Amino acid sequence: MKRVISMMLIMLLMLSFLPPPALAVPDLAPTARYVRQTAGASGFSERLDWPILALSGVGENVESLISTREQQVRRGQLFDARRSTDYHRTIVGAVAAGRNPRSFGGSNLIQKVKESQLQNGKFGDIISGEGENLVNAHIWGILSLYVAGEPIPNNFRAFNWLVNNQKGDGGFSVEATLRNSDVDMTGMALMAFAALGRKPDHPAVKRALDYLKSQQQDNGDFSPWVSSGPESIAQAIHGLVMLGIDPAGPEWTRKNGNLVSALLRYRRADGSFSRRPGGESDFISTYQALAALGDVKRGVSIYTLLHRKNAGFTDLLPGNSAFSDVSELVFRQVIGGYPDGTFRPANPVRRDEFAKMIVAALGQSPAVHLTTNRFADVPPSHWANPYIRVAVDHNLVRGRGENLFAPADTISGAEVMAILVRALGEGKRTVTQPGEAWYAGSVRIAREMGLLYNGFDATLPATRAQCAYSLMRFLEQAGI
Repeated sequence: MKRVISMMLIMLLMLSFLPPPALAVPDLAPTARYVRQTAGASGFSERLDWPILALSGVGENVESLISTREQQVRRGQLFDARRSTDYHRTIVGAVAAGRNPRSFGGSNLIQKVKESQLQNGKFGDIISGEGENLVNAHIWGILSLYVAGEPIPNNFRAFNWLVNNQKGDGGFSVEATLRNSDVDMTGMALMAFAALGRKPDHPAVKRALDYLKSQQQDNGDFSPWVSSGPESIAQAIHGLVMLGIDPAGPEWTRKNGNLVSALLRYRRADGSFSRRPGGESDFISTYQALAALGDVKRGVSIYTLLHRKNAGFTDLLPGNSAFSDVSELVFRQVIGGYPDGTFRPANPVRRDEFAKMIVAALGQSPAVHLTTNRFADVPPSHWANPYIRVAVDHNLVRGRGENLFAPADTISGAEVMAILVRALGEGKRTVTQPGEAWYAGSVRIAREMGLLYNGFDATLPATRAQCAYSLMRFLEQAGI
Protein backbone atom coordinates (compact mmCIF):
# COMPACT_ATOMS: atom_id res chain seq x y z
CA MET A 1 0.00 0.00 0.00
CA LYS A 2 2.83 2.39 0.91
CA ARG A 3 4.47 1.71 -2.48
CA VAL A 4 1.22 2.51 -4.31
CA ILE A 5 0.84 5.79 -2.41
CA SER A 6 4.48 6.67 -3.12
CA MET A 7 3.98 5.99 -6.82
CA MET A 8 0.88 8.20 -6.91
CA LEU A 9 2.75 11.04 -5.20
CA ILE A 10 5.63 10.74 -7.65
CA MET A 11 3.29 10.81 -10.65
CA LEU A 12 1.50 13.88 -9.29
CA LEU A 13 4.84 15.55 -8.68
CA MET A 14 6.04 14.81 -12.20
CA LEU A 15 2.84 16.08 -13.79
CA SER A 16 2.81 19.23 -11.68
CA PHE A 17 5.99 20.63 -13.15
CA LEU A 18 5.80 19.52 -16.75
CA PRO A 19 7.18 22.43 -18.82
CA PRO A 20 5.41 23.44 -22.01
CA PRO A 21 6.87 21.48 -24.95
CA ALA A 22 9.47 23.38 -26.97
CA LEU A 23 8.00 21.88 -30.14
CA ALA A 24 4.47 20.86 -31.03
CA VAL A 25 5.19 17.14 -30.87
CA PRO A 26 2.09 15.15 -29.90
CA ASP A 27 1.93 12.48 -27.24
CA LEU A 28 3.91 9.54 -28.63
CA ALA A 29 2.13 6.90 -26.53
CA PRO A 30 -0.44 6.03 -29.26
CA THR A 31 2.37 5.69 -31.81
CA ALA A 32 4.38 3.46 -29.47
CA ARG A 33 1.26 1.39 -28.77
CA TYR A 34 0.69 0.82 -32.51
CA VAL A 35 4.32 -0.27 -32.99
CA ARG A 36 4.23 -2.60 -29.99
CA GLN A 37 0.91 -4.20 -30.92
CA THR A 38 2.00 -4.74 -34.51
CA ALA A 39 5.44 -6.13 -33.64
CA GLY A 40 4.02 -8.36 -30.92
CA ALA A 41 1.16 -9.78 -32.98
CA SER A 42 1.01 -13.49 -33.69
CA GLY A 43 2.50 -14.27 -37.08
CA PHE A 44 4.50 -11.04 -37.30
CA SER A 45 7.33 -11.72 -39.73
CA GLU A 46 9.29 -8.50 -40.19
CA ARG A 47 12.60 -7.50 -38.64
CA LEU A 48 12.34 -6.35 -35.05
CA ASP A 49 15.58 -4.37 -34.69
CA TRP A 50 14.29 -0.95 -35.74
CA PRO A 51 10.99 -1.22 -33.83
CA ILE A 52 13.05 -2.14 -30.74
CA LEU A 53 15.19 0.96 -31.22
CA ALA A 54 12.15 3.21 -31.61
CA LEU A 55 10.31 1.77 -28.60
CA SER A 56 13.33 1.85 -26.30
CA GLY A 57 13.89 5.48 -27.25
CA VAL A 58 10.54 6.46 -25.74
CA GLY A 59 11.04 4.35 -22.60
CA GLU A 60 9.11 1.23 -23.59
CA ASN A 61 10.07 -2.19 -22.25
CA VAL A 62 11.33 -4.31 -25.17
CA GLU A 63 12.42 -7.43 -23.31
CA SER A 64 9.99 -9.78 -25.05
CA LEU A 65 10.84 -8.39 -28.48
CA ILE A 66 14.60 -8.67 -28.03
CA SER A 67 14.24 -12.22 -26.70
CA THR A 68 12.33 -13.13 -29.84
CA ARG A 69 14.94 -11.42 -31.98
CA GLU A 70 17.80 -13.28 -30.33
CA GLN A 71 16.07 -16.58 -31.02
CA GLN A 72 15.66 -15.54 -34.67
CA VAL A 73 19.36 -14.74 -34.99
CA ARG A 74 20.30 -18.04 -33.41
CA ARG A 75 18.13 -19.86 -35.98
CA GLY A 76 19.28 -17.69 -38.89
CA GLN A 77 15.75 -16.33 -39.28
CA LEU A 78 15.52 -12.83 -40.77
CA PHE A 79 19.31 -12.83 -40.44
CA ASP A 80 21.58 -13.52 -43.40
CA ALA A 81 24.98 -14.54 -42.03
CA ARG A 82 26.65 -13.09 -45.15
CA ARG A 83 24.97 -9.70 -45.32
CA SER A 84 26.73 -6.93 -43.38
CA THR A 85 23.64 -4.83 -42.82
CA ASP A 86 21.94 -7.71 -41.00
CA TYR A 87 24.76 -7.61 -38.45
CA HIS A 88 24.54 -3.82 -38.22
CA ARG A 89 20.80 -3.61 -37.56
CA THR A 90 20.98 -6.52 -35.11
CA ILE A 91 23.69 -4.73 -33.12
CA VAL A 92 21.57 -1.56 -32.98
CA GLY A 93 18.53 -3.47 -31.73
CA ALA A 94 20.53 -5.47 -29.18
CA VAL A 95 22.24 -2.37 -27.79
CA ALA A 96 18.94 -0.45 -27.63
CA ALA A 97 17.47 -3.30 -25.59
CA GLY A 98 20.43 -3.37 -23.21
CA ARG A 99 21.85 -6.65 -24.54
CA ASN A 100 25.52 -7.36 -25.23
CA PRO A 101 26.16 -7.53 -29.00
CA ARG A 102 29.48 -9.26 -28.32
CA SER A 103 27.51 -12.31 -27.26
CA PHE A 104 24.13 -12.26 -28.97
CA GLY A 105 22.42 -15.13 -30.73
CA GLY A 106 25.58 -17.18 -30.40
CA SER A 107 27.83 -14.64 -32.14
CA ASN A 108 30.21 -11.79 -31.40
CA LEU A 109 28.52 -9.35 -33.78
CA ILE A 110 30.92 -6.53 -32.96
CA GLN A 111 34.00 -8.53 -33.86
CA LYS A 112 32.41 -9.60 -37.15
CA VAL A 113 31.73 -5.99 -38.11
CA LYS A 114 35.24 -4.89 -37.19
CA GLU A 115 36.72 -7.69 -39.30
CA SER A 116 34.57 -6.66 -42.28
CA GLN A 117 36.40 -3.35 -42.68
CA LEU A 118 38.59 -3.14 -45.76
CA GLN A 119 42.05 -1.60 -45.83
CA ASN A 120 40.69 1.63 -47.33
CA GLY A 121 38.35 2.09 -44.34
CA LYS A 122 35.18 0.86 -46.08
CA PHE A 123 32.96 -1.57 -44.16
CA GLY A 124 32.37 -4.39 -46.61
CA ASP A 125 29.11 -5.06 -48.40
CA ILE A 126 29.26 -8.59 -47.03
CA ILE A 127 30.50 -9.57 -43.61
CA SER A 128 33.56 -11.38 -44.94
CA GLY A 129 34.98 -7.98 -45.89
CA GLU A 130 34.22 -7.89 -49.58
CA GLY A 131 32.36 -5.36 -51.72
CA GLU A 132 32.79 -1.60 -52.02
CA ASN A 133 29.51 -0.53 -53.61
CA LEU A 134 26.97 -0.29 -50.80
CA VAL A 135 27.12 3.10 -49.10
CA ASN A 136 24.52 2.04 -46.55
CA ALA A 137 26.68 -0.91 -45.48
CA HIS A 138 29.52 1.50 -44.75
CA ILE A 139 27.32 3.98 -42.88
CA TRP A 140 25.67 1.34 -40.71
CA GLY A 141 29.00 -0.33 -40.02
CA ILE A 142 30.06 2.97 -38.49
CA LEU A 143 26.80 3.54 -36.62
CA SER A 144 26.51 0.02 -35.23
CA LEU A 145 29.95 0.30 -33.63
CA TYR A 146 29.16 3.82 -32.47
CA VAL A 147 26.02 2.87 -30.51
CA ALA A 148 27.91 -0.05 -28.95
CA GLY A 149 30.47 2.42 -27.58
CA GLU A 150 33.26 1.10 -29.78
CA PRO A 151 35.90 3.42 -31.29
CA ILE A 152 35.54 3.45 -35.08
CA PRO A 153 38.60 1.64 -36.49
CA ASN A 154 40.59 3.63 -39.06
CA ASN A 155 38.37 6.65 -38.44
CA PHE A 156 40.11 8.88 -40.96
CA ARG A 157 39.97 6.27 -43.73
CA ALA A 158 36.34 5.49 -42.99
CA PHE A 159 35.55 9.20 -43.22
CA ASN A 160 37.50 9.65 -46.44
CA TRP A 161 35.70 6.75 -48.13
CA LEU A 162 32.38 8.38 -47.32
CA VAL A 163 33.50 11.79 -48.59
CA ASN A 164 34.90 10.26 -51.76
CA ASN A 165 31.47 8.82 -52.50
CA GLN A 166 29.59 12.07 -51.96
CA LYS A 167 27.80 13.20 -55.10
CA GLY A 168 28.47 16.48 -56.83
CA ASP A 169 25.29 17.98 -55.35
CA GLY A 170 26.44 17.10 -51.84
CA GLY A 171 24.05 14.17 -51.37
CA PHE A 172 24.50 10.41 -51.16
CA SER A 173 22.85 7.37 -52.71
CA VAL A 174 22.50 3.82 -51.45
CA GLU A 175 25.04 2.54 -53.97
CA ALA A 176 28.29 4.21 -54.97
CA THR A 177 27.59 3.47 -58.64
CA LEU A 178 24.23 5.24 -58.70
CA ARG A 179 24.21 8.71 -60.19
CA ASN A 180 21.43 10.45 -58.23
CA SER A 181 21.37 11.41 -54.55
CA ASP A 182 18.48 10.69 -52.22
CA VAL A 183 17.33 12.18 -48.94
CA ASP A 184 17.39 8.94 -46.92
CA MET A 185 21.03 8.18 -47.52
CA THR A 186 22.07 11.78 -47.09
CA GLY A 187 20.39 11.89 -43.69
CA MET A 188 22.16 8.65 -42.76
CA ALA A 189 25.46 10.07 -43.98
CA LEU A 190 25.00 13.02 -41.61
CA MET A 191 24.57 10.52 -38.80
CA ALA A 192 27.81 8.80 -39.80
CA PHE A 193 29.62 12.14 -40.01
CA ALA A 194 28.47 12.94 -36.46
CA ALA A 195 29.51 9.48 -35.23
CA LEU A 196 32.96 10.04 -36.76
CA GLY A 197 33.26 13.29 -34.82
CA ARG A 198 32.72 15.78 -37.64
CA LYS A 199 30.86 19.03 -36.95
CA PRO A 200 28.28 20.97 -39.01
CA ASP A 201 30.94 23.40 -40.21
CA HIS A 202 33.02 20.68 -41.90
CA PRO A 203 32.91 21.24 -45.72
CA ALA A 204 31.58 17.73 -46.47
CA VAL A 205 28.90 18.05 -43.80
CA LYS A 206 27.91 21.50 -45.05
CA ARG A 207 27.53 20.16 -48.59
CA ALA A 208 25.24 17.38 -47.37
CA LEU A 209 23.18 19.88 -45.37
CA ASP A 210 22.91 22.16 -48.40
CA TYR A 211 21.68 19.23 -50.50
CA LEU A 212 18.87 18.52 -48.02
CA LYS A 213 17.90 22.19 -47.94
CA SER A 214 17.76 22.28 -51.72
CA GLN A 215 15.25 19.42 -51.69
CA GLN A 216 12.86 20.97 -49.17
CA GLN A 217 9.52 22.25 -50.41
CA ASP A 218 7.40 25.12 -49.11
CA ASN A 219 5.57 22.82 -46.67
CA GLY A 220 8.87 21.66 -45.14
CA ASP A 221 8.66 18.21 -46.73
CA PHE A 222 11.14 16.90 -49.29
CA SER A 223 10.50 16.55 -52.98
CA PRO A 224 8.82 13.18 -53.72
CA TRP A 225 11.38 12.62 -56.49
CA VAL A 226 14.18 12.16 -53.97
CA SER A 227 12.41 10.93 -50.84
CA SER A 228 10.07 8.25 -49.54
CA GLY A 229 7.92 10.45 -47.33
CA PRO A 230 8.09 9.95 -43.55
CA GLU A 231 11.03 7.55 -43.71
CA SER A 232 13.18 10.11 -45.49
CA ILE A 233 12.17 12.92 -43.14
CA ALA A 234 12.95 10.67 -40.16
CA GLN A 235 16.50 9.95 -41.36
CA ALA A 236 17.11 13.64 -41.99
CA ILE A 237 15.88 14.47 -38.48
CA HIS A 238 18.18 11.85 -36.96
CA GLY A 239 21.14 13.31 -38.83
CA LEU A 240 20.36 16.89 -37.83
CA VAL A 241 19.77 16.08 -34.16
CA MET A 242 23.01 14.09 -34.00
CA LEU A 243 24.80 17.18 -35.29
CA GLY A 244 23.09 19.38 -32.70
CA ILE A 245 20.82 21.09 -35.25
CA ASP A 246 17.15 21.83 -34.53
CA PRO A 247 15.04 20.30 -37.36
CA ALA A 248 12.25 22.76 -36.54
CA GLY A 249 14.57 25.77 -36.32
CA PRO A 250 14.62 28.74 -38.68
CA GLU A 251 17.26 27.14 -40.91
CA TRP A 252 14.87 24.26 -41.69
CA THR A 253 11.61 26.22 -41.76
CA ARG A 254 10.02 27.06 -45.08
CA LYS A 255 6.96 29.14 -45.93
CA ASN A 256 4.42 26.59 -44.64
CA GLY A 257 6.32 24.31 -42.32
CA ASN A 258 9.49 22.64 -41.09
CA LEU A 259 10.77 19.07 -41.00
CA VAL A 260 8.88 18.21 -37.82
CA SER A 261 5.55 19.59 -39.00
CA ALA A 262 6.15 17.89 -42.36
CA LEU A 263 6.60 14.53 -40.64
CA LEU A 264 3.43 15.05 -38.62
CA ARG A 265 1.44 15.48 -41.85
CA TYR A 266 1.68 11.70 -42.22
CA ARG A 267 0.28 11.00 -38.74
CA ARG A 268 -3.13 9.35 -38.48
CA ALA A 269 -5.69 9.84 -35.71
CA ASP A 270 -4.67 6.57 -34.01
CA GLY A 271 -1.03 7.68 -33.76
CA SER A 272 0.22 5.53 -36.63
CA PHE A 273 1.86 7.01 -39.73
CA SER A 274 1.13 6.45 -43.41
CA ARG A 275 3.39 6.60 -46.45
CA ARG A 276 1.36 9.49 -47.83
CA PRO A 277 -0.80 12.08 -46.05
CA GLY A 278 -4.24 10.63 -45.40
CA GLY A 279 -3.16 7.12 -46.41
CA GLU A 280 -3.40 3.81 -44.58
CA SER A 281 -1.27 2.91 -41.57
CA ASP A 282 2.21 1.73 -42.46
CA PHE A 283 4.35 -0.09 -39.93
CA ILE A 284 7.76 0.99 -41.24
CA SER A 285 6.71 4.63 -41.53
CA THR A 286 5.34 4.49 -37.98
CA TYR A 287 8.41 3.13 -36.21
CA GLN A 288 10.69 5.41 -38.21
CA ALA A 289 8.57 8.42 -37.23
CA LEU A 290 8.47 7.28 -33.59
CA ALA A 291 12.27 7.10 -33.41
CA ALA A 292 12.72 10.52 -35.04
CA LEU A 293 10.09 12.26 -32.93
CA GLY A 294 11.67 10.75 -29.83
CA ASP A 295 14.87 12.53 -30.86
CA VAL A 296 12.98 15.80 -31.28
CA LYS A 297 11.29 15.55 -27.89
CA ARG A 298 14.55 14.80 -26.08
CA GLY A 299 16.69 17.15 -28.11
CA VAL A 300 19.27 14.36 -28.21
CA SER A 301 19.46 11.49 -30.69
CA ILE A 302 18.79 7.96 -29.48
CA TYR A 303 22.03 6.99 -31.26
CA THR A 304 23.98 9.56 -29.27
CA LEU A 305 22.44 8.42 -25.99
CA LEU A 306 23.27 4.78 -26.70
CA HIS A 307 26.85 5.77 -27.52
CA ARG A 308 27.19 7.73 -24.28
CA LYS A 309 25.73 4.85 -22.32
CA ASN A 310 28.09 2.25 -23.74
CA ALA A 311 31.31 4.15 -24.45
CA GLY A 312 32.13 4.67 -20.79
CA PHE A 313 34.68 7.21 -19.64
CA THR A 314 38.44 7.14 -19.56
CA ASP A 315 38.29 6.80 -15.78
CA LEU A 316 35.15 4.63 -15.57
CA LEU A 317 35.24 1.57 -17.81
CA PRO A 318 33.11 -1.60 -17.98
CA GLY A 319 33.95 -3.73 -14.97
CA ASN A 320 33.96 -0.79 -12.57
CA SER A 321 31.30 -1.26 -9.89
CA ALA A 322 29.72 2.10 -10.79
CA PHE A 323 29.73 1.59 -14.56
CA SER A 324 26.25 0.08 -14.90
CA ASP A 325 24.49 2.69 -12.76
CA VAL A 326 26.34 5.60 -14.33
CA SER A 327 25.71 4.31 -17.86
CA GLU A 328 21.97 4.06 -17.26
CA LEU A 329 21.84 7.55 -15.76
CA VAL A 330 23.82 8.94 -18.70
CA PHE A 331 21.28 7.32 -21.05
CA ARG A 332 18.45 8.90 -19.08
CA GLN A 333 20.22 12.29 -19.22
CA VAL A 334 20.33 12.50 -15.43
CA ILE A 335 24.10 12.80 -15.21
CA GLY A 336 26.96 13.32 -17.65
CA GLY A 337 30.70 13.34 -17.97
CA TYR A 338 33.24 16.08 -18.54
CA PRO A 339 34.46 17.45 -21.90
CA ASP A 340 37.79 15.67 -21.49
CA GLY A 341 36.07 12.27 -21.53
CA THR A 342 36.29 11.64 -17.79
CA PHE A 343 33.52 11.01 -15.26
CA ARG A 344 35.53 11.69 -12.09
CA PRO A 345 33.55 9.26 -9.91
CA ALA A 346 35.30 10.30 -6.69
CA ASN A 347 34.49 14.00 -7.09
CA PRO A 348 32.07 15.35 -4.47
CA VAL A 349 28.69 16.54 -5.77
CA ARG A 350 27.57 20.12 -5.23
CA ARG A 351 24.10 21.10 -4.04
CA ASP A 352 23.20 22.76 -7.35
CA GLU A 353 24.36 19.66 -9.23
CA PHE A 354 22.20 17.32 -7.16
CA ALA A 355 19.17 19.59 -7.57
CA LYS A 356 19.57 19.11 -11.30
CA MET A 357 20.06 15.35 -10.90
CA ILE A 358 16.89 14.74 -8.88
CA VAL A 359 14.73 16.85 -11.20
CA ALA A 360 16.20 15.11 -14.26
CA ALA A 361 15.72 11.69 -12.60
CA LEU A 362 12.02 12.50 -12.45
CA GLY A 363 12.12 12.95 -16.20
CA GLN A 364 11.86 16.71 -16.27
CA SER A 365 13.62 19.46 -18.19
CA PRO A 366 12.42 22.78 -16.72
CA ALA A 367 11.97 25.74 -19.02
CA VAL A 368 15.04 27.97 -18.74
CA HIS A 369 12.96 31.13 -18.39
CA LEU A 370 11.13 29.87 -15.28
CA THR A 371 13.49 30.90 -12.50
CA THR A 372 13.31 31.77 -8.82
CA ASN A 373 14.40 34.89 -6.91
CA ARG A 374 14.10 33.15 -3.56
CA PHE A 375 17.84 32.85 -2.94
CA ALA A 376 20.33 35.69 -2.95
CA ASP A 377 23.13 33.35 -4.02
CA VAL A 378 21.22 31.84 -6.97
CA PRO A 379 20.58 34.65 -9.46
CA PRO A 380 18.27 34.03 -12.46
CA SER A 381 21.40 33.69 -14.63
CA HIS A 382 22.71 30.73 -12.59
CA TRP A 383 22.73 27.60 -14.79
CA ALA A 384 20.88 25.52 -12.17
CA ASN A 385 18.28 28.12 -11.19
CA PRO A 386 15.36 26.47 -13.07
CA TYR A 387 16.18 23.08 -11.51
CA ILE A 388 16.54 24.58 -8.04
CA ARG A 389 13.19 26.35 -8.49
CA VAL A 390 11.43 23.07 -9.28
CA ALA A 391 13.20 21.10 -6.55
CA VAL A 392 12.52 23.72 -3.87
CA ASP A 393 8.93 24.44 -4.95
CA HIS A 394 8.13 20.75 -4.52
CA ASN A 395 9.92 20.44 -1.18
CA LEU A 396 12.58 18.10 -2.50
CA VAL A 397 15.53 20.36 -1.69
CA ARG A 398 15.71 23.02 0.96
CA GLY A 399 17.80 26.15 1.33
CA ARG A 400 20.28 26.98 4.04
CA GLY A 401 18.95 29.84 6.06
CA GLU A 402 16.18 32.20 5.03
CA ASN A 403 17.47 33.33 1.65
CA LEU A 404 20.54 31.27 0.89
CA PHE A 405 20.85 28.02 -1.05
CA ALA A 406 24.64 27.52 -0.99
CA PRO A 407 24.74 26.09 -4.53
CA ALA A 408 28.50 25.51 -4.55
CA ASP A 409 28.58 23.66 -1.22
CA THR A 410 29.04 19.92 -1.38
CA ILE A 411 25.98 17.82 -0.61
CA SER A 412 26.22 15.43 2.32
CA GLY A 413 25.07 11.85 2.44
CA ALA A 414 22.32 12.91 4.84
CA GLU A 415 21.02 15.55 2.43
CA VAL A 416 21.02 13.08 -0.48
CA MET A 417 18.94 10.59 1.50
CA ALA A 418 16.52 13.24 2.77
CA ILE A 419 15.89 14.42 -0.79
CA LEU A 420 15.36 10.91 -2.17
CA VAL A 421 13.04 9.93 0.67
CA ARG A 422 10.94 13.07 0.10
CA ALA A 423 10.85 12.38 -3.64
CA LEU A 424 9.45 8.92 -2.89
CA GLY A 425 6.63 10.50 -0.89
CA GLU A 426 7.94 9.11 2.40
CA GLY A 427 8.73 12.43 4.08
CA LYS A 428 6.01 12.12 6.72
CA ARG A 429 7.64 8.95 8.05
CA THR A 430 10.95 10.66 8.79
CA VAL A 431 10.34 10.96 12.53
CA THR A 432 13.42 11.89 14.53
CA GLN A 433 13.69 10.74 18.13
CA PRO A 434 14.89 13.07 20.91
CA GLY A 435 18.64 13.40 20.88
CA GLU A 436 19.00 12.18 17.29
CA ALA A 437 20.51 14.14 14.40
CA TRP A 438 18.04 15.91 12.10
CA TYR A 439 18.60 13.35 9.38
CA ALA A 440 18.19 10.15 11.43
CA GLY A 441 14.61 9.48 10.32
CA SER A 442 15.46 9.95 6.64
CA VAL A 443 18.48 7.67 6.88
CA ARG A 444 16.40 4.95 8.56
CA ILE A 445 13.86 4.97 5.74
CA ALA A 446 16.61 5.18 3.12
CA ARG A 447 18.25 2.09 4.61
CA GLU A 448 14.90 0.30 4.66
CA MET A 449 14.41 1.11 0.95
CA GLY A 450 17.94 0.15 -0.09
CA LEU A 451 19.05 3.65 -1.04
CA LEU A 452 22.27 3.81 0.99
CA TYR A 453 25.48 3.56 -1.02
CA ASN A 454 28.49 1.53 0.08
CA GLY A 455 30.53 3.38 2.70
CA PHE A 456 27.65 5.72 3.51
CA ASP A 457 28.46 8.46 6.01
CA ALA A 458 25.70 10.96 6.68
CA THR A 459 28.11 13.79 7.44
CA LEU A 460 30.59 13.40 4.56
CA PRO A 461 30.14 14.76 1.03
CA ALA A 462 28.57 12.29 -1.40
CA THR A 463 30.64 11.52 -4.49
CA ARG A 464 29.41 11.31 -8.08
CA ALA A 465 29.62 7.50 -8.05
CA GLN A 466 27.79 7.30 -4.72
CA CYS A 467 25.02 9.63 -5.92
CA ALA A 468 24.69 7.52 -9.07
CA TYR A 469 24.17 4.39 -6.96
CA SER A 470 21.49 5.98 -4.80
CA LEU A 471 19.71 7.62 -7.73
CA MET A 472 19.43 4.27 -9.52
CA ARG A 473 18.02 2.61 -6.41
CA PHE A 474 15.58 5.55 -6.14
CA LEU A 475 14.46 5.02 -9.74
CA GLU A 476 13.99 1.32 -9.08
CA GLN A 477 11.89 2.02 -5.98
CA ALA A 478 9.83 4.60 -7.89
CA GLY A 479 9.34 2.30 -10.86
CA ILE A 480 10.44 5.04 -13.25
